Parts: sequence; C-alpha cells; structure tokens
Amino acid sequence: MAKKIIKNTPRTTKTSARKKAPKGFGSWFTSAPREPSTLNDTKNAILLVSLTINLAIFIGWLLLKLTTVYDAQVVDFLFSR
Repeated sequence: MAKKIIKNTPRTTKTSARKKAPKGFGSWFTSAPREPSTLNDTKNAILLVSLTINLAIFIGWLLLKLTTVYDAQVVDFLFSR
C-alpha cells in the first residue's frame, strides 16, 4: 500500500478588500455601495418635485411666448372675477 504524503501548508484566507469609490469623472459611471439615508432621500424627493414644477412653468411660459392661441384663456383664468 502506498502512503499518501500530506503537506502541512498554512491556509491563507482571502480577505475581501472594500473597493474604494472612484474619484473625479469616473465616479459618475460606477456606483459605490449605497448607504440608506433618510436625509438624502428627502433631499432628492424635494429636488425632483421642484424640478418638475419648474419644468411645467417653463413649458407654460414657452407656450405663451410662441403662440397667441391661449392668451385670452390665460387672461380669463387669472383676472376674471
């Protein structure tokens, strides 16, 4: 019978190093691990609502500047009793 030779080698364990978030322009395209934050979520929600309202106002203003079709309706809506 042949004996098996077992070498006692120390086992190395890989420790997963946490990847650092890229800096500069590269950080726009790769995402770092996201930590939940109520403050950031609230800020993003407020900015999104504000952007939507501003966009609606801008489109309305642009529509009034480019056409004369809605002028009488806007005057009636804003200044009628």
